[in-house]
Amino acid sequence: MFVNAAIVFLVLSMLFGLEFVLVVKYFFTPKRSRDHLCATYEQFGTKIIFKLFRVFRGFRITVLNPKKLNIPNHCLVISNHQSLLDILVLIQLLGIERKPRFVAKKELQYGVPLVSFTLRKGGHCLIRRHGAPLETMRAVSKMAQVCMQERTCPVILPEGTRSRNGELGVFHSAGVRKILDVEPIPVAAIAIEGGWRVATVRDFLRRFGKEPYVAEIVKIYDTPRGKHEIEKVLADAHVQIAARIDALRRR
Repeated sequence: MFVNAAIVFLVLSMLFGLEFVLVVKYFFTPKRSRDHLCATYEQFGTKIIFKLFRVFRGFRITVLNPKKLNIPNHCLVISNHQSLLDILVLIQLLGIERKPRFVAKKELQYGVPLVSFTLRKGGHCLIRRHGAPLETMRAVSKMAQVCMQERTCPVILPEGTRSRNGELGVFHSAGVRKILDVEPIPVAAIAIEGGWRVATVRDFLRRFGKEPYVAEIVKIYDTPRGKHEIEKVLADAHVQIAARIDALRRR
């Protein structure tokens, strides 16, 4: 537990330092280049975090792609949600070339060094957990339009909140439909398993480094068009992700 607490301190110190450098650079960078600057620091910060985790606790993210699928550089990415680490896992998996932009809860806009700043300033979509539907859809639409213009990847976790026990929740379709209404694009489904075991501070300090953390590219769907096709893709993605989570637990 002491080692894990020390890792948390190192990571937070590093993130504070990176955020300070980013903030200084941000205000001296032309507006058209600021999103890319934030994405670059997201990737850099994520790499350092996972390197520290690997060095001190042997923690590794295992990425599986048994079907040898290629995630398009411009597509909608959907995934299940188990912990805050999922966002970092997806940032690393998708890479700077896809410049992933997340639909995330507004509570994250402050309080997490580096992460909160890039969520606010990097073109992501921050929504209130119980906000007005119209306000939420406007925010999602705005992010989708930016992704369309820049040919980047919107990312949405359609459960809406992280699973406390690892069980896959209901996939809500409103945000997915809004993104695909702005621009019909292919859909990539990714399964993540392991985050729920280290989702709380107590579990992180006690279990981190002892539990596997796996991300698997499950399926790439052709561009769905219209509400019926979108609902069909989302339903199938739920089935496929649930099956892969179950299989990963039995490994």
